[in-house]
Amino acid sequence: MSQDNTPPRDGSPREQGEDAVEPNAPGQEPPAAPWAPPSGLQPDPAPEMDPDFVPNPGEQPDPAAPPTDGQAPSYPSAYPGQQPNGSEEWQPEQHGDPVKRQRLVIGGIVVGVLVLIGVVIWVLLNLLGTRPEAATTSPSATATPGPLPRDAEAKDFQVGDCFADFDPNASKARAVACDTEHSAQLGAVFTYAGDESFPGTNALRDKGREVCRTVKLNKAADNYVLLQQNVYPSTTSWDRGDRRVDCFIVVDSGNTIKEDLLEK
Repeated sequence: MSQDNTPPRDGSPREQGEDAVEPNAPGQEPPAAPWAPPSGLQPDPAPEMDPDFVPNPGEQPDPAAPPTDGQAPSYPSAYPGQQPNGSEEWQPEQHGDPVKRQRLVIGGIVVGVLVLIGVVIWVLLNLLGTRPEAATTSPSATATPGPLPRDAEAKDFQVGDCFADFDPNASKARAVACDTEHSAQLGAVFTYAGDESFPGTNALRDKGREVCRTVKLNKAADNYVLLQQNVYPSTTSWDRGDRRVDCFIVVDSGNTIKEDLLEK
């Protein structure tokens, strides 16, 4: 049963003094019937309790404001609707697996070490695999500088040098300017490595022919009948350190050449 706790409506006898009911006199019995509102209206029943109803919202604490003295702070619950008890302490949320992070760090270190080892091995292989090789002197090299004519040692001949009265068996030759009369010009040179053993006469002869095929002549060579002549070391000169194989461009007789015959 509901009980009417609402204030009087407009037009109620309580608001109009002329029709107000006087209070009961002493000794007078109360009226037989309870008071009923005018116009046959029935009092409003008490409404059902709304689950979302908040009484006096102005007096409720602000959830964003810090707790005041005497008010216990509220913490978020791990489950909806559940509050932590006094013995529980709120723990911050953990992000990521620490074991997984540790494995990633260790894996990165291992990869870095392997890369470093690979670089070191590559450098060592390059250093150990590099060794000097004998090189053929370019036919376009310039002649030996210095005053001409002059007598030159065979070990000092340079590609482009011109020689008068050339003798391939002599240890010296007369170097002259190439625009003067001469009989030979050095066209190319190959030098064996100092630690190699004597390859044999046939191998040296074949090497001399190979070296001569690298010589490039200019158009002035068409003015002469030219021959190639190879000079290579004997076993005796090899033991003294001679490692040169020379290719000379020569004429069959006389100092009839008066031009530089090599292509520059």
